Amino acid sequence: MHHIGKKTFCAEDQQLFAQISRDCNPMHMDPVVARRLLAGRQVVHGIHILLTAIEFWQNDTASLPVAISCNFNNPVSVGEQLVFTQNALAGNQSTLEARVNGLLCATIVLTVELPGAAQQVSLSPPQVDASKEPFGLGSLSQPLDEAPEFHLGKCYALTLNDADFATRFPQSHRYLGKQGFAAMAALSYVVGMVCPGLHSVFASLEVDLRSSAVANDQLYFSVRKYDPRFHLFDIGFSGCLQGRLKAFMRPPPQPQPSLQELSKYVSGDEFKETRSLIIGGSRGLGEVTAKVLAAGGGAVLITYASGLDDAQAISAEINRSTASLCQIQKLDLTNDSFDSLDLDWNTLNAIYFFATPKIFRKKAGVFDPALFQEFYEFYVKKFYELCVFLEKTITSGKVQVYFPSSVAVVDRPKGMAEYAMAKAAAEILVQEINKEFRKVAVVCTQLPRMSTDQTATILKVAAASNVEILLPLMRSMQTHS
Repeated sequence: MHHIGKKTFCAEDQQLFAQISRDCNPMHMDPVVARRLLAGRQVVHGIHILLTAIEFWQNDTASLPVAISCNFNNPVSVGEQLVFTQNALAGNQSTLEARVNGLLCATIVLTVELPGAAQQVSLSPPQVDASKEPFGLGSLSQPLDEAPEFHLGKCYALTLNDADFATRFPQSHRYLGKQGFAAMAALSYVVGMVCPGLHSVFASLEVDLRSSAVANDQLYFSVRKYDPRFHLFDIGFSGCLQGRLKAFMRPPPQPQPSLQELSKYVSGDEFKETRSLIIGGSRGLGEVTAKVLAAGGGAVLITYASGLDDAQAISAEINRSTASLCQIQKLDLTNDSFDSLDLDWNTLNAIYFFATPKIFRKKAGVFDPALFQEFYEFYVKKFYELCVFLEKTITSGKVQVYFPSSVAVVDRPKGMAEYAMAKAAAEILVQEINKEFRKVAVVCTQLPRMSTDQTATILKVAAASNVEILLPLMRSMQTHS
């Protein structure tokens, strides 16, 4: 394999491809929404990666491709540098790979037509049911969010984007033609806006260019089959391009129980006359903690880094349903200091530290120093800065601080060395703080896998009940304080 190019996709690239493909799925376009989805960050459109690879392709034969296949192995986030490599032509096929820090993200096989060479193309027919009346699609402004059964038995017809983007993608236009390029981009719209739609992951693609009706400005597609075990769609398409694609339906953001549901676990005055700060309280375990404390009559202040809408929704639910007070303030630990919060620290009974970066990451090697550094910044450096700040700021008594460690420290899942190392370092730090600090008392427990955005997977994994794990901790924290 030899290097053929590199590309770091930015917000402007996302906007450009959304204009080309009309795929404006929030996973690609909204960093705040994307933080709660499977990848945890804005994801580059898979077809954009494929077309960029074609732009870098070193086609020494100058022959036109007759088939393209692509596997999207791992998502690429906005701001990550993608490195493209290519093998030497083997027969009539070139294999291109796209990697981030050595991690394989996309594999593209381009088959060309060489005089006298046997064609290595074996694509199954698209099986679009032409007997069905096509269901016309207008220009959707929001992705569909439908159950798989909604799409079964339907044949969709999609009108292509007629705009000319040849100056931005000259190689792709040369090999696919204007309409072929538009149809390829439209496959992103098929997955991201229609089926699976809102909660989608593009898995793979096979295109047969030999029988493409290049004069056709329509793209027809229908679900060949749906496998509920893996939430996997197999979709055939024809028209300007012919082939098939596969896409997963990924899990939506993980909802936490409502305040009304959580109220049954506590009495209405269990946390009365207490005031707690929840750092990272706009979702997940911080959200559950805030709601349980409020359900028990406690006042809470929750911080958010970027999820203002989420924090406002939690605050509104609490203040609408209980006599307790919920306030929200912005605190981005990558930029803000603790003294930026507008509160009297001496009035706090307890502080809960749930701030965290994305936990589950895919990587190429055994250890990624940059990834460890990111975990260390949150779990060790920032937590220590909080405790030092409290030691200087609290004028009387002690404040209870909760730090969540993880069972990954002692029972480490594959690929989570950096996370477990940072949590283990934090546990040692907690011991030292409790020895040396007079005004800060840290409670640290190893939490099991729990139901949050961070732990959501395409294949459902059992998780512990959030409230049943957290409630005894909250009771202990308030009792000691």
